[in-house]
Amino acid sequence: MIKVQSLNQLSTIPFKKPFALIPTMGNLHAGHISLLKTALKKNYNPVVSIFVNPLQFGPNEDLDKYPRSLERDLEILEENNCHGVFIPSQSEILKNIESLIAPFANKLCGKSRPGHFDGVITIVNRLFELINPDACVFGMKDFQQQLIIKQLIKQKKYQIKFLSASTERDEKGLALSSRNNYLSENETIHASLIFKFLNEIKNDIELSYQKNTNLSLSDLNLIQKKFQKKIEKEGFKIDYLDISDSETLEEIKSDTKFVLIAIAVFYKEVRLIDNLILDLTSFS
Repeated sequence: MIKVQSLNQLSTIPFKKPFALIPTMGNLHAGHISLLKTALKKNYNPVVSIFVNPLQFGPNEDLDKYPRSLERDLEILEENNCHGVFIPSQSEILKNIESLIAPFANKLCGKSRPGHFDGVITIVNRLFELINPDACVFGMKDFQQQLIIKQLIKQKKYQIKFLSASTERDEKGLALSSRNNYLSENETIHASLIFKFLNEIKNDIELSYQKNTNLSLSDLNLIQKKFQKKIEKEGFKIDYLDISDSETLEEIKSDTKFVLIAIAVFYKEVRLIDNLILDLTSFS
């Protein structure tokens, strides 16, 4: 595995093309490995970047206590046939960086985390400039982030193939996240109710659509309110529970083909996100 830790090394030890960049903040788990496997399946050499991005954390968020496990991360990458890893220093990556404003940032996670996606897109753009990958891989769990990165590639006219990886879950259905480390075993089991509720919401929307051959906003609002109560009753503090068009993150319209059911909650002071996509074209 090629290990690059400086921009000077990056210019002298090139990664073998075609390669796909997988940006991470480290503390790797099975969800990250699924991104790596997606790259391999599509015949790209996986290159993982590890950089805890200070620009995407708000003033009262968990930057200082965000879990860091570089030595173990490198072992995991070696074990999973990673082609290369890029571990830049903060000073090098932030020097003369172009600050970007993210699209879709007034929706979902961006609403309660102002500046978060500006920080994400600024660093991802910097990585694209420095590494010049042939492809990139992002997970479905961060659906809003996927939309934003796709827009960045389009806007900057990068010749970078966007690869999407499905959400990796534990045996109970909880979406894997580095922040799950903050929860006890019993709390993790309880948090898996999030996925159960998402599936129940999806089923209710399917039934409404099949019954009426369309989706009315009044029906969707009733479903939303019903599940807000159920979710809060289980001890989750809802940041948002949103049902929207997956392409625009706007409200459902008559021509909507894919519905995004997205949620963010706080549980035991840990922020957890998840989503499901409902394909309305499968009912036509």
